[in-house]
Amino acid sequence: MRPRLGLRRAFTLIELLVVIAIIAVLIGLLLPAVQKVREAAARSKCQNNLKQIALAIHNYESSNAVLPPAVVNPGATGPYLPDLAPYQKTGTTGANQADFAKHGFLSVMLPYLEQGNVLLQGTGYNYRLDWDAPSNQPAAASRIPIFECPSTSSDHVVTPNPTNPAFFPAVADYMAVTRSNTNAAVWTALGLTFPGFDGCSSVLQANKRRRMLDVPDGLSNTLLVGESGARHEGWSAGGKYADIESTPSWGVRGAWAQESNNIVCAGTQGPLTPGVTPAGKVSTAAHVPNAVTVNGWNQGELYGFHNNICNVALGDGSVRSLKSSITLRALTLLAAGGDGNPNEPD
Repeated sequence: MRPRLGLRRAFTLIELLVVIAIIAVLIGLLLPAVQKVREAAARSKCQNNLKQIALAIHNYESSNAVLPPAVVNPGATGPYLPDLAPYQKTGTTGANQADFAKHGFLSVMLPYLEQGNVLLQGTGYNYRLDWDAPSNQPAAASRIPIFECPSTSSDHVVTPNPTNPAFFPAVADYMAVTRSNTNAAVWTALGLTFPGFDGCSSVLQANKRRRMLDVPDGLSNTLLVGESGARHEGWSAGGKYADIESTPSWGVRGAWAQESNNIVCAGTQGPLTPGVTPAGKVSTAAHVPNAVTVNGWNQGELYGFHNNICNVALGDGSVRSLKSSITLRALTLLAAGGDGNPNEPD
């Protein structure tokens, strides 16, 4: 007789469900770890971007003996020269506000970031014409990886463009910090003596090429550059409340070549509701108790898309992460370069 072959026992439905449940639990445990690793990598890349921009500013200073202007956007009164001489429009006297082209400082930094080839696109980028002049648009529409934080959730292009349907400027997540809150009543409410507008200035100033020695508090104690991510959209406390499609009246914001990009560290009026337009910046003593300092509003304030922190670079080129819980007093001392006070822990 031939031996009887043994029958193979199949999985029962219960056993199969148990295996699936175990796999689901393992995936559930693994995903948060993967997300943390990805965010850590993105945060590290963001810090490296800021480090490279800070080093480029120092390279600019080594070549020119002065720091670059935070923005080139002349006000109604001068003097404009000699600080803005490289941006004076051809055929003008330099005596008037309209005699100077408008630019963001990141466009000035390109040659010092080994990105000078961007300026060669089209007929070449001309600093004596506005950043959005037709001949400058091919360069201004180029995305620069070092200007983009990988944690920022939005596209880094202004589209649609309500002012010019054929021009789609590329966006940056990093901008120059130009000052702290400049309201004397706010300083008083913080228990500080108001140092005057000049004392509130950070390392870089708008429309001025200052020297490193012009920062009384020292470069290592004063903010230089920081995150203000997705400026072409409106974000508050982690929620989006507007973009160029829903709010065409915004026009173009956040383009890396644009003259209106800077961070003022004034603080945002709180409390905030995620995705709702904030009431405004801190401007009175009554706003101080509920002030939101970091990651509250991305319009002119420090704002990153990391968990509870925002990356910044100081004047000496060092990079650090500011907690979203930093007090307005601590941030004010860090942003002001001439207040004469020691910085406080954040």
